[in-house]
Amino acid sequence: MVVLAWGAVNLYLRRVVAISTRALKILITSIVVGAVVIVCLLLVVAQKRRETSTATRERRVTATSPDTATAAKTVTVKPGGNLQKAVDDARYGDVIILQAGASYPGQLMLPYKESSPGSEDYITITTSAADGISAENVRLNPERQAASMPKILAPNTGVAIGTAERAHHYKFIGIEFSEAPATQYVYNLVDLGSSSYTSLSQFPHHLIFDRCYIHSTGLKKARRGFGLNSGETSILNSYISGFAGAEDETQGICGWNGPGPYHIINNYIEGGGQNIMFGGSDPVVQNLVPSDIEIRRNFLYKPQEWFGKATIKAVIELKNAKRVLIDGNVLESAVLTGAFVITVRNQSGTAPWSILEDITITNNIVRHSQTGFSILGKDTIQQSQQAKNIRIANNLVVDVGPDYSAVFIAGCCGDSITIEHNTVQQTGNIMTCYGPPSSNFVLRNNIVQYNSYGLYCPAGTLAPASKANIIIDNRGAIAANGYPANIPIGNFVLNSFDQIGFVDYQQGDWRISPKSKVRGRGSDGKDPGVDFESLGAAVAATDVEPPFFGKRKK
Repeated sequence: MVVLAWGAVNLYLRRVVAISTRALKILITSIVVGAVVIVCLLLVVAQKRRETSTATRERRVTATSPDTATAAKTVTVKPGGNLQKAVDDARYGDVIILQAGASYPGQLMLPYKESSPGSEDYITITTSAADGISAENVRLNPERQAASMPKILAPNTGVAIGTAERAHHYKFIGIEFSEAPATQYVYNLVDLGSSSYTSLSQFPHHLIFDRCYIHSTGLKKARRGFGLNSGETSILNSYISGFAGAEDETQGICGWNGPGPYHIINNYIEGGGQNIMFGGSDPVVQNLVPSDIEIRRNFLYKPQEWFGKATIKAVIELKNAKRVLIDGNVLESAVLTGAFVITVRNQSGTAPWSILEDITITNNIVRHSQTGFSILGKDTIQQSQQAKNIRIANNLVVDVGPDYSAVFIAGCCGDSITIEHNTVQQTGNIMTCYGPPSSNFVLRNNIVQYNSYGLYCPAGTLAPASKANIIIDNRGAIAANGYPANIPIGNFVLNSFDQIGFVDYQQGDWRISPKSKVRGRGSDGKDPGVDFESLGAAVAATDVEPPFFGKRKK
């Protein structure tokens, strides 16, 4: 009986332990599953909080960093109103409207404002009569449209517009800039950046001037239209005129202490010393070279009335620049001067890094000039770097005169210079050399006049690839003296332009006719001289009258 009773008790205890073990397992499993669920819920809540926090940061509005998606507004500043305050209070995306025909005091400073990372919103200052100025991408005509433009006028020795350090994303559309009536002299009418900045972080950037009228009211009243010492800046479809004076180094546009990039596109530009110049004064920022510059589709002019009354030097001059494209421009001067001056200059001796590198000059028209291209590969006075990688191609250069000094090219001491497919009418030499010779200098597929001396350079100046040029022996020098020893074999000599078979060069049509015997004679199988289809596509239609590219549009 005792044995049976103990067996029953033992069986009961085993069942109780089994039940307890199963319960314990269930309890543990429940706790684990519950913990996992809680952890997942916490992770979801944390992620939601992070998303909310991020969204809040993106929408955060401060006094200088507006939420442009919701806060952009239009503000009208009436005549006599406080334009500076309107600009100071503006947020990115805002538009400030000025009354057409009204005048506003200059010395307007563009302040630095914070903006959201990656934002491309601008503060825009424009005219109340936007329908009275030219359409987008069309050059301004002040004779017809100035009445629709408000004026910002510079005080004596002041500026119309200036910039604070790091100011950015400002756009001017349809605004006139000039001197105030009582102003005697202005250095930079529109003064962007500063020649005293010492760090790249200081430069203002993303500045746009579109369909604006920037002009001086008389000789020796203003030195420059634009002082371009800034970061990325665009000057578009505008009219820049009147910047000239006796014994004064004047320019329409000049930059020397700014990194760029610069976009100078589809403007009319006047300037006495130079219409456009980069360099001419040493940059303060160490190793700074103005770079990534495009000068396209502009009409560059010097009026006849400046003759004898203003300092005249060149149309486009480069002294310190990299990666420059000069394409599709018309250079015309009623006053004889150099068209392109490409000379490395460490101007004051404090910038030995000065250089001209990767310069491309294509599809331009030069009408009435004293020289075509002056190239100086190294500074002759101060230490500098060597000019290199210069390409001059598909340019029409006509009426270069009036005497033997009016050369197509004058040059020395550069490296890797290629001059090809240009059509040139000049009274002086093809090229005059001075100083140390240039290296890797290729002259090919051009149409040029030999005149009296042709290539006034030592033998070996031209690389062996200098072939397929059409050389016009217009004064019989080659016929009298034989083929020049300093010009490689493989070029073609004709007696006159008439033998080439131009369509009508005397009326400005320099295209080679279908029946010309020089068609396809280029070293690349193309016609020598200019490809007028490419030229016509590059220049502004307002500046030419195809096919008479050699004559001014009527």
